Amino acid sequence: MAIHYFDVDDNGSVFYDDQGTDCPDFDFVKNEAISALVDMVRETLPDGDHHKISVKVRSEGGEVVLHVALNFDVVKERHPSGGSTSTPDRHV
Repeated sequence: MAIHYFDVDDNGSVFYDDQGTDCPDFDFVKNEAISALVDMVRETLPDGDHHKISVKVRSEGGEVVLHVALNFDVVKERHPSGGSTSTPDRHV
């Protein structure tokens, strides 16, 4: 087992993990990072049309071994007719 650190970047606000997590293998590291990202997205609504949240995982030696990110963008589609649209804004 090895200690890994899960650092969070929430739209430019970085939170460094100074505790670390004992991880048996890389699959565990990957699953933990993805689960953490999904949990954060559930708890935090975007505060505008653009939001980026990511988790970087560092090894005990400080090397980044995994980066998982989610970008949230609201894009209003333009229609050549200039009329109203029956489709909602697209969430990517």
